[in-house]
Amino acid sequence: MIPLAPKDMLRMWKALAPFDFEATFGAFKGLVVRHEKVKSRVLESMKIQVRGEGWEKHELLDVECA
Repeated sequence: MIPLAPKDMLRMWKALAPFDFEATFGAFKGLVVRHEKVKSRVLESMKIQVRGEGWEKHELLDVECA
């Protein structure tokens, strides 16, 4: 919930990318998300944040979810 710099989100994505997962767990009640495509949704959320910070070009925006 705290915006991160694009370089930090890219570093996080590179750490997550090798893993297959279908759930995310937040620190607060109600922040558990379970879905077969949650990994791609995490990446899309990161891209939304990067664009929201005003970046039109960034390495993260070119990443595809495998």
